[in-house]
Amino acid sequence: MKEKEFQSKPLLTKREREVFELLVQDKTTKEIASELFISEKTVRNHISNAKHIFYKTIIAIV
Repeated sequence: MKEKEFQSKPLLTKREREVFELLVQDKTTKEIASELFISEKTVRNHISNAKHIFYKTIIAIV
C-alpha cells in the first residue's frame, strides 16, 4: 500500500484553522472577518464547525 493511504485527514479545514488561530489570539469575529475577507456569519459558521468537531473528538476519547 502507498504511504499516502495511511495519512489521516485533518480534523479542521484550512479556513477553520485560520479562523481558530485568530480567535485564540483574542480577535473578534469582526476583526477575523476583515482580516480573512469573509463575512462575520462565515466566521461564526467556521467557529461552530470547529467546536462541533472538538466536542466529537473529546467524546470519542472519553
